[in-house]
Amino acid sequence: MVFTEEPKQALSTHQRKVRPAVRVDRPKAVHPGRVLLVIEDHPICQDALIRLLGKPAGLGDVVVAGSAEEGLRMVAALDVRLILLDIWLPGMSGIEALPAFRRLCPAAPVVFFSAADSHREVAATLRAGATAFVSKAAPLKKLRSTVQRAMNGAIRRPECVLPEDRGEMLDDVLPALTRRQKQIISLLSRGMSNKEIALQLGLAEITVKQHVSGILRTLNVTNRTQAVLAARRLGVSI
Repeated sequence: MVFTEEPKQALSTHQRKVRPAVRVDRPKAVHPGRVLLVIEDHPICQDALIRLLGKPAGLGDVVVAGSAEEGLRMVAALDVRLILLDIWLPGMSGIEALPAFRRLCPAAPVVFFSAADSHREVAATLRAGATAFVSKAAPLKKLRSTVQRAMNGAIRRPECVLPEDRGEMLDDVLPALTRRQKQIISLLSRGMSNKEIALQLGLAEITVKQHVSGILRTLNVTNRTQAVLAARRLGVSI
């Protein structure tokens, strides 16, 4: 829901009907095209994000959900410009919910903002298709900058913002593909079989098969199509 100041006194039924309110079931109260959907279960973080990213920052209205399930119910009534998502939430995790948000809001970039910032967790968000990951231990100005750039379409390759003492080591977080694996995944994207790739690169077919298996393990996917999609999301030139 969108947070507004609570009235100091109870209102009559008539007053409650006519009083302007910004609620999820009243999308007309939200500015189309300028809505940031924040999915965060901690009230203190919710309030801080509203102040950081809301109208004073010029980014538009901030709509808050306390769980992924609540956020998924809300998006149908909102014109979502960007989704700011935590990883660990009550019920469905942010990573589990990301494919559903992608289906419902295909044009909205998704930025993860989480205290769970191990390399494994960060890599999982980027593999799942997140536009960026920002650690909750990073300076808030970095979060605001990342959100602004994501909303403006300025992030072309997944980004990772970690605490200042750890730097922004995206290459350490993203899965590392060898030069040969990148060549093979490029050919996979053209629909070529292992045999065709072997002829193209002058390799034995069994060698190509081993490289494909290595690609699947590195990208944590189960088939060739998923590998190509994951590589594209991670900014691998194909």
